[in-house]
Amino acid sequence: MSSGYQILPVIYDRWQKTYGKDYSTLILPRVLDTIRFYQIPRGSMLDLACGTGTLALMMAKRGWRVWGVDGSEGMIAEAKKKIAGGRARVEFLRQDMRELRLPEQVSVVTSLFDSLNHLPNREDLRVTFEAVHATLLDGGYFLFDLNNERCFRTLWTKTETIHHKDFTMILQNSYDPAKGLACSDVIVFERNGGRYSRATETVVEHLFPDNEVRALLQHAGFSVLQGEGFNFTPFPEVGKIKTWWVARKKQ
Repeated sequence: MSSGYQILPVIYDRWQKTYGKDYSTLILPRVLDTIRFYQIPRGSMLDLACGTGTLALMMAKRGWRVWGVDGSEGMIAEAKKKIAGGRARVEFLRQDMRELRLPEQVSVVTSLFDSLNHLPNREDLRVTFEAVHATLLDGGYFLFDLNNERCFRTLWTKTETIHHKDFTMILQNSYDPAKGLACSDVIVFERNGGRYSRATETVVEHLFPDNEVRALLQHAGFSVLQGEGFNFTPFPEVGKIKTWWVARKKQ
């Protein structure tokens, strides 16, 4: 889980910009298309594992009343900086997604950028689905993505170096197919004046097969409407490296 992140929250937005467009910008059209397709009326929503709050703020600007929840104190701190002194219809809370508790039920829950892959095992995914179910109004929608095995085999088996004017980040990635376990050892050299400081962080993700995800959603009381692969990158050769899920709370 990301609750222990110390380094990534501080550089997260700057790191995302090194790819040209951050993930929130890339996934927003899919979120909006899904809302339009299912004719979901504008109302209240939760962005679960909201990170630094970029998507939550995008949705608030489109008239939604938004909650943002993340398990990382650093991520929530960065998110709150974005609404300091403003009037955005967003409230950020630090919570473990497995123990999700909102003051009100919402009509939509999103959980994006493979956030649910951070859960350690099937049981934790089941508990999270049940917590989301309890948070939704009857008939409410749950929109989320997961990294699939193609993603882990394609992108999590090599070392990547990212250069930014303020820092250099090295991602030492590995994937164990037998265990369905992906790991990224992150090394960050951050510039402070004329000197660099070194810090490390480890990101661990788990593979959840489609049939398992579908079964757990149904067990939690959802009707599964979509579970399809997609490619969010501008590089068609990488293939459908994520799975887009849409589930609806039964009325």
